[in-house]
Amino acid sequence: MNLKNPRDWTVEVTEMNSNEIMNIKEVSSYLKIPISTVYKLVQDRKVPAVKLGKHWRFMKRDLDHLFTQEEIEVSK
Repeated sequence: MNLKNPRDWTVEVTEMNSNEIMNIKEVSSYLKIPISTVYKLVQDRKVPAVKLGKHWRFMKRDLDHLFTQEEIEVSK
């Protein structure tokens, strides 16, 4: 990895484990939805998040759990 190149600083979301903390851009990429939609989901309390200063943070496992929960409700 070449740390002089800023493109090498980004972490692929697919490489993250379930305990990792994600920022708003990573959540947007992971869920394949616009950043504005992520903000709306947070505002509506549909996605668990923590605000640290001006920045929102998300646990990947919480996002994964949302999909597992949806699958259970749909299969009933």
